[in-house]
Amino acid sequence: MGRAKDRNLRIFKITALVAILVVICTCSAVSAASLRVNSTAEGGYTSIQAAVDAAKAEDTIFISPGTYVENLKIDKQVRIWSDSRNPEDTVIMAADPEKSTVEISVDRASFSGFGIEGSEKAGISLTGVKNCYINNNKVQGAEYGILLTNSESNTISDNIITLNEKGIRLESSDSNDIQDNIIAYNYGFGISVEESSRNIIYNNYFKNAENVEEKAVNAENIWQSPLVTKSNIVRGPYIAGNFWADLEGKGYSEICTDENSNGICDTSYNITGGGIDKSPLFPKVPNAVKTLESRLNSSASAYEQGIANEETVNETESQVNETDGTNESSNATGTETSEEETPGPGLGIVAMAVGAAYFLRRNR
Repeated sequence: MGRAKDRNLRIFKITALVAILVVICTCSAVSAASLRVNSTAEGGYTSIQAAVDAAKAEDTIFISPGTYVENLKIDKQVRIWSDSRNPEDTVIMAADPEKSTVEISVDRASFSGFGIEGSEKAGISLTGVKNCYINNNKVQGAEYGILLTNSESNTISDNIITLNEKGIRLESSDSNDIQDNIIAYNYGFGISVEESSRNIIYNNYFKNAENVEEKAVNAENIWQSPLVTKSNIVRGPYIAGNFWADLEGKGYSEICTDENSNGICDTSYNITGGGIDKSPLFPKVPNAVKTLESRLNSSASAYEQGIANEETVNETESQVNETDGTNESSNATGTETSEEETPGPGLGIVAMAVGAAYFLRRNR
């Protein structure tokens, strides 16, 4: 009799445990949903923001190819992925250029596969967050490509960050992983660090007017990973430090020596401000750099055009200053200017020229 009771009790416990597990699994499956956004579809979500507003924590939002004109605010723990995983065909364009295109203010958000354009602030801004994953995006045309403020333990990887005033900016942000990014053809610094330490910055391709802003805090960050046998960003045999190029083909990785042919420069690279990349990458596979640069052809052309526009504006300003000086000299000697004479360029024309060059630079 006692044995029967024990056996029945065990069966009851097992049955109850199985029931609990089923309920847990069912609840988990129900709680995490998938939402879809299509800019041309009827009856569904046509904006990413609408889907974010409707989503619950841990939902995944898939975005169909198209151009979405909006300033996106991500304040829920969601995954936002483009269907194609191709930043060229799924673009988010800032509706208000005076605001960041994408603002993330929640922990553990994931954002992947988008072209980000149209902001005069930040392309992607992370504020006060942890453990976010920003991957496989192309960010261009902003003051800061990606801006981290008071944020830590985030991963910024596999992004193309180009044609911004500054590529990546860290402000009071510690212990972030910045890896596998192409940070090239930005007009100012490739990366700028302010009051931020213990960040790990490795396996990135740098090619900018200036790759790193000169700050003493650079020495408090790590500019290489432990040596790992795996193909790096220029197809060398090891994950290690970064590839340091410049616009004249004289970057450290472009001119260093690699006598043992391991794809790593024989000597360390001193980062401006005091940091050290102990394992800067060497182009062991020469065609790998050419292949990588081929992805940046349009950025290189736009960069050159932007510089040319800026030089034109500077020349115009110089001519106006010279003309103003001549007129002032003539007036000082009492010489009058005939009303029929053609005057030099006025301030209105200069303002138009400056504005046009700025507009072209921001929207190329």
